[in-house]
Amino acid sequence: MFLLNANPTVCFALALIFSVLIDAKHFNGGTIRWEPVNPNDTSNLITITITQTYYWTYPYIKCLSNVSASSGFGTGSDKLICVVDCATSGNYSANPVSKLTDCISTDASTGLMISQRSVNVTLPTDAHFYIANVGTAWSPLGYPAKANLEWSIVTNIDLRKRSDGIINTPPVATIVSPQYAIVNRPTEITIPVSDVNAGDDVRCRWSVYISGYRRRRQANYEEQKREANSFIKLLNRERNVRAPIEQECTEDGCDTECVRDCRCTCPSCETAYCSGSECKQAVCSQTTTSTATTTADITTTETVGTPKSTSTYPVRQAIDECGGICYPNTVPNGTTLSNCTISFTPTRVGVWYAFAIQVSSY
Repeated sequence: MFLLNANPTVCFALALIFSVLIDAKHFNGGTIRWEPVNPNDTSNLITITITQTYYWTYPYIKCLSNVSASSGFGTGSDKLICVVDCATSGNYSANPVSKLTDCISTDASTGLMISQRSVNVTLPTDAHFYIANVGTAWSPLGYPAKANLEWSIVTNIDLRKRSDGIINTPPVATIVSPQYAIVNRPTEITIPVSDVNAGDDVRCRWSVYISGYRRRRQANYEEQKREANSFIKLLNRERNVRAPIEQECTEDGCDTECVRDCRCTCPSCETAYCSGSECKQAVCSQTTTSTATTTADITTTETVGTPKSTSTYPVRQAIDECGGICYPNTVPNGTTLSNCTISFTPTRVGVWYAFAIQVSSY
């Protein structure tokens, strides 16, 4: 994400492949990326390096270790939290990575300080999940100005092998934030991107909020109709209104639900819980496969409010890549993104704009 300020200039911060953000007071954006230490590793445990890079207002934020807690923002307990697919994270949440980074450079003339920290994490092969740095407490963004917008820097860690047998190394996007542009002058910002995997197609896109969904064994009309019929019959039976017993499982809904009066020989009934010739309970055990529900950790570090939950559905968490600065809400009208180049024209003095971008390889 990035900010844009209109004095005679514009200021923005930009978080790539995983997202970027900026705060006119002290936080000017950043990136989170990861890469396998050995892409050809075939062991059961894979070591990856997670690197966080953030941009700060200097000397408002001091050039010290453990940024930004060392300047009074946040605490040492602030973590990169698992937000989606935590059930397949390889128990990442038991020892999550700290959000704290270390000062690596300053520029007094531009009031910029850069902090960074890389941490190795060992996870089971095939682990795949999303982690994020989330919070609020931004300076007002856009016009008219909106305060306390949420931000979310998200990265997808996926250790499943590619079709060529190696672990993917995500692309790298590098850009200093904030930058400056002249008001009322068309401006283009090209995001430098690279990828160590030869032949990969690297693309940039706007960060988005992807709604969650409920996984189904068969998401089609016929199954929904059978389940509805089974539920109605169950209610009738509970009211002692017995429906005629059909000879075929499929005609009675017993092929999908093992309820009272279903035959124990039907595929949906387990003989361990369905004794005799018919199910005598309201609901007998079913041979269905349950799907674990992932729970998003939520942090309110350095916030003036609570970031919105990504749990819009009970099975598949929503993926919030941009918090409150999703395109086009906090960018100038007419802003476009093409081939990793952002084109826009800032039109007002004293306005901050924020841009959130994801970089991926295919």
